[in-house]
Amino acid sequence: MTAVFRTAQDAPAVAGASAHRLLDGSMTGDATGQMTPPAATAPQQDSPPVVRLAGIGKSFGPTRANHQVDLVVARGQVLGLVGGNGAGKSTLMRILCGVHRADEGTLAIDGVDIDPALFDTALAQAGGVRMVHQELSLCDNLSVAENFFLESPEAAGTRPFWRRVYRAQAKAALDAVFPDHGISVDAPVGHLQIGQRQMVEIARAVVAPRVRLIILDEPTSSLGPERSRQLRAFIRTQTARGISFIFISHKLQEVVDIADHVLVMRNGRSVWHGACADATVADLVQAMGGPTESAMRGRRAGRAAVAAGAPAIVRLSGALVAPLGHDLVLRAGEVVGLAGLEGSGQRDLLHRLHGRGDNDVRRTGTASFVSGDRQKEGVFPLWSVLSNIALGRLEGRRPLGIVSDRAERAAARAAAERLKLDPDRFDSPILDLSGGNQQKALVARALVGNAGTVLFDDPTRGVDVAAKEDFYTVIAEVARAGRLVVWHSTEDVEFLECDRVLVFSEGRIVRELAGAEITEPAIVDASFTRPGIDARPAGAAASGPAERLVELAPFASLAFVFAMMAWVNPLTVSMFGLELLLGPAIALVLVALAQMFVVGGSEIDLGVGAFAGLVNVVSATLLVDSPLLGVATLAFGVLAYGLIGATIQLRRIPAIVVTLGAAFIWIGIGYTLQPTPGGSSPPWLTAAFSWYLGEVPATLVLIAVAGLAALAIDRSPLGVVLRGFGNNAPAMTLGGWSPLRYAVIRYMIAGLFAVAAGLSLTAINTASDINAGAPFTLISVASVVMGGCALLGGLISPLGVVAGALTLALVGALLGALGVSSDYNAAVQGCLLLAMLMLRALADRRRPS
Repeated sequence: MTAVFRTAQDAPAVAGASAHRLLDGSMTGDATGQMTPPAATAPQQDSPPVVRLAGIGKSFGPTRANHQVDLVVARGQVLGLVGGNGAGKSTLMRILCGVHRADEGTLAIDGVDIDPALFDTALAQAGGVRMVHQELSLCDNLSVAENFFLESPEAAGTRPFWRRVYRAQAKAALDAVFPDHGISVDAPVGHLQIGQRQMVEIARAVVAPRVRLIILDEPTSSLGPERSRQLRAFIRTQTARGISFIFISHKLQEVVDIADHVLVMRNGRSVWHGACADATVADLVQAMGGPTESAMRGRRAGRAAVAAGAPAIVRLSGALVAPLGHDLVLRAGEVVGLAGLEGSGQRDLLHRLHGRGDNDVRRTGTASFVSGDRQKEGVFPLWSVLSNIALGRLEGRRPLGIVSDRAERAAARAAAERLKLDPDRFDSPILDLSGGNQQKALVARALVGNAGTVLFDDPTRGVDVAAKEDFYTVIAEVARAGRLVVWHSTEDVEFLECDRVLVFSEGRIVRELAGAEITEPAIVDASFTRPGIDARPAGAAASGPAERLVELAPFASLAFVFAMMAWVNPLTVSMFGLELLLGPAIALVLVALAQMFVVGGSEIDLGVGAFAGLVNVVSATLLVDSPLLGVATLAFGVLAYGLIGATIQLRRIPAIVVTLGAAFIWIGIGYTLQPTPGGSSPPWLTAAFSWYLGEVPATLVLIAVAGLAALAIDRSPLGVVLRGFGNNAPAMTLGGWSPLRYAVIRYMIAGLFAVAAGLSLTAINTASDINAGAPFTLISVASVVMGGCALLGGLISPLGVVAGALTLALVGALLGALGVSSDYNAAVQGCLLLAMLMLRALADRRRPS
C-alpha cells in the first residue's frame, strides 16, 4: 500500500488519522442495519480539501479528453460541474473514481498526495469517494437489497441472515433520501421504472462506508420535480454534516439552486469557475454555448397551426381519458407532450402506442420509438453507430431485400447532420460515443424511417443544452413534415415546444393544455389532480402468476414424468425403482449444475462433458493405482478450470472457443491415460454411492445434497457477486469488484461439480470411458434452460436445474415404459425445452414496462 503514495510517511495518514476523519458525516448502520445519522458537523474552513486535482490531463489515442484541469472540493461543499456532451466531465470524474488513470497532473485526498498512475477504484473507495454514474450501474437481476450489498459488502461478514441487514439498510436509505418512495427492497431492480432505479442508485451511494464525497452524474435526469426536490433537500442536510458532493447536470437551474461553486468545462478544459452567487443560468448557458427559453417559445409560435382537417393518427378513449369526459384525437403535424409526476402513466401510453394498441389506444400507420433509457431499450452495444441508425430504415422492407451500405450511409448522414452528429464516427462502436451523442444516434434512427408517428420517451435525458437546441429544431422539422410527435419529458420547460400537453395523474389523463395554456405552473398544478378512479395504469398486466408459473414449470415437468411412470408401472416410484432410475441421472445433474454456474456468467462451457469423462478415466486408473497422484491430478484439473476462466477474462476470447479447445485437451489426455474403455472403481468410491439412509438410496440423497450445495452458493454473498457479473460486468467493475478474480472462482466452482460428476460415473459404471461424459455437454445446456436459467447470464435456479436435468434424464425411461422407441428421446426432450422457452416468453410479455 505504501508504494501507492508519494512517500512512505504519507501512508499512515490514510490508514490512521485520516481514516477516522473519513467517517465524519457518513450514515452508518448498526448490527440490525438501521441507519443512524452522525452528529451534525459544520464544515471546517481550515481542514484540507476533500479532493484536489491539479493539472489533470488524459488522452485516448489522438483525442485529448482532459487538458490541464484543476478541481478542488472542500468539506461540506457542493460543486456544480457543467459542460456540453464531450466536454470531458465524465472522463475527469472517472479519473477521480479510479476508473481511468490520469496521464499527467496531481491528485490528493484529504491532503494526502496519491500517485495518479497507481490510483484505482479500491483506493478511491477507501478514500470515501463514490459516484452515481449517468448510465445506471445497477444489476437488474438482483434485488434492491442485493444491490446495496454490492456497494458496501462489509456488513455481510459470515452472518447466516446477512440479507436482513441489507433489507433494513436499503429501506432506511431510501426513506431518508426519498420519503414515500414506494419501492420494495426485495423487488428485482429490472422490474422498477427507470426513475425508481435512479432513486435506488442514489440512495445506496449515500450509505457506503466512510463516504466523504459523492459524485452525482445527472442524478435527476429520470426524476420528477418532487423527487428532485427531495434529493436536493437531502444534499443540503448531508453537507451540513460535512459530506461533499459534485453535482453534474444539464438542468442548470438545479445546479444554481444546489451548488456552492460551479466549474464549467468545454473541450476538455475548465473555462469558468466561481461561486453560484455570481452566476445565473444565462451565464452558464453562455459559457457552455446554448439556447434560451424565449427561443423555445418562438419556435412553437413560428410553427403553423395544425389544421382541424389534418389526418387523425391516434384516438384515445375509454378509462384513459375518463377524467376529461371526451375522447382525444392526435393529428398529423402535431407535437403532443405527455406530462405529470414520474410514473403516472406517460411511459405506459408510449409503449401502448408503439405496440398493437387496444380498445382505449388506437393508432393508424407505423410508429418509431426513441427511449431515454438508451442502455436498456435503445442502443445495440455491439453494433457500429451506422448500424444503430440504419436499423430505422429496415421496417417494412422485404425479408430478403438488399441493403445497400451506400444508401444507408447517405440516409444516416442526412439525419446525423441535422442533429450535428459527426458522420466520421459512423464506423465507430456506438459505445465509443458520449451519452448525449448516443442519444442523437437514436433520434437519427427515428428520422431515417418513414413512420407516421414518432414516440419520444424523455429523449434529452443527460443531454447538454446545445444538443437540446438541435433536438428541438428537429422536432419542429418532423412536425412540419406531417408526422405526429408524441413526447414525454421529465423537464416541464420542454413542453413549451409542444402544441398540446396531456397531463397524467395516477394512470389517467386529467387535463389537456393547448397554446398559451401551456405553462410550467399549469402543468405542475394539473399533475396533482386526483382522477378519483382506479389508480392502476391502464393496460398494466399483473406479471406475478406468469412468473410463478415459469418458476414452477421444471418441477411440474418432473412431477408429470414421475406420474406417468407410476401410472404405467407403480414400482418405479418405490425406493428400489428410484435407485435404478436416478443412479444414471446423478452424473447429468452434477454436470448441469457445473454448466449452470458458467451460464450464470453469460457464457457456455462446451468442454464440461469431456472434463467429466477425463475425471472418470483418472478416477478409474490413477486413483486405483496411485491414489496420491490421482488426487493431485484432480486438484490440478480444478485449477486448470480456473485458468480457463482467467484466459477468457484476460484475453477476451469467447468462452465457447476456449472451452471447445479445452474439450480437445481433456479428450487427448484421457486417451493417453486409457486408450480403450476399462479400469475399475476404487472400493471407497463405490461405497460412497451405494449406501442407504434408512430406506432412501444414496443417489437420491446425493442429488438433494448437490442441489442444496449449489443453492447455498447462489444465496451466499459470493453467489450475489457472481450473478452481478453475469448481468452487468461493467457496473461491477466500476464498483471495485475484480472481474478476473470472480471469473476464476466461477470456473473453479464449475470444475468442482464436474469432478463430482466424473466420480459418479466411475462409481455407477464401475469402469471408465473418456467418451462417457460427451453426451452431457449439450444436454446440460438444455437442463439449465429447462431449470429456468437465463442464457444471457445473471439468473440461475439450482433446484430448477436439478429438476430439469432429472426430467430430461428420465424421458428415455418413460418412453421405454410406454413402449415407444428410444429414437424419439431427443425429439421429446426438444419439445419440452421449446415449451419452457415459450412459457418464459409469455411471462416476459406480461411483465409491465
